[in-house]
Amino acid sequence: MSNNSIATFVVDWGTSNFRLFGLDSEGVLLNTIEASLGLLKIKDGKFAEALEQKLEMMTANYRHIPVIMAGMVGSASGWKEVPYVSAPASVSDIANNAVCFELPWGALARILPGVSYRAAALYCDVMRGEEVQVFGLPLLTESNNLHIVLPGTHSKHVNIESGAISRFSTYFTGELYALLSRYSSVKPPMPAQEIVDRSAFLKGVERTAEGALLNDIFSARALKLFGVLADHEVADYLSGILIGNELQNSMNKNIYLVGGESLCARYALAAEALHIKTHTFSGNTCFLNGIARIIKEIESES
Repeated sequence: MSNNSIATFVVDWGTSNFRLFGLDSEGVLLNTIEASLGLLKIKDGKFAEALEQKLEMMTANYRHIPVIMAGMVGSASGWKEVPYVSAPASVSDIANNAVCFELPWGALARILPGVSYRAAALYCDVMRGEEVQVFGLPLLTESNNLHIVLPGTHSKHVNIESGAISRFSTYFTGELYALLSRYSSVKPPMPAQEIVDRSAFLKGVERTAEGALLNDIFSARALKLFGVLADHEVADYLSGILIGNELQNSMNKNIYLVGGESLCARYALAAEALHIKTHTFSGNTCFLNGIARIIKEIESES
């Protein structure tokens, strides 16, 4: 039975966003706070002050509750730099390589490491935060061998083999879309709507068949000039080009999507057009399952 009191704080702290979860002693989620309090908003290294304010919002009894943090908070530009764990990386590797320290109010804090991958001199990659979601997925699928795609600003394609992160690659998809949409000559006349324009989006996915990304991007401007695309279609057409190009690079025809509902829906739509089977899971659910595994590993080592 849940005791309805918070036993552990879990923080997913990235460059742009901050998510705080309050878990009871059995790992049951009791409360959540989300805020646009990413690392870029923290001035003069005042991470402790920013965190304490959010903890106090969740419960007045925060001072003795341990905190586990993941994400860019452990990067060189974060609170404390935590070295990456090299792939292949397991849950125990993440748990055992966390950096522990005491918070100003006396509670114990842990910042989890990210994962690095190097396959050749000019092929290396890194992740921070996504590894927690990745390790949560096997609890939901009952499989330890998966190909996972985590859509986002920097989309990740991750292979899990025998329960460990064996290799992964990052795609600049989300950030490139934001840059093109705001600053380029192909900037859509109208922003993308929450409900995707399927026809325009799938035209973009179809366009990627030739694998000429730079030409495909410019086509958003040319097709508008020739009246093939209406003003309201350009944003979704461009989205289809970028997501379609990313998925064209995948050698896997059975992928697990982990993330937010609307973005995963776009990836699923593109995947269907490319004859790729998908299974979609909530990013938050996977994150909390991953944290539960890491906490269990930490407790077993204590």
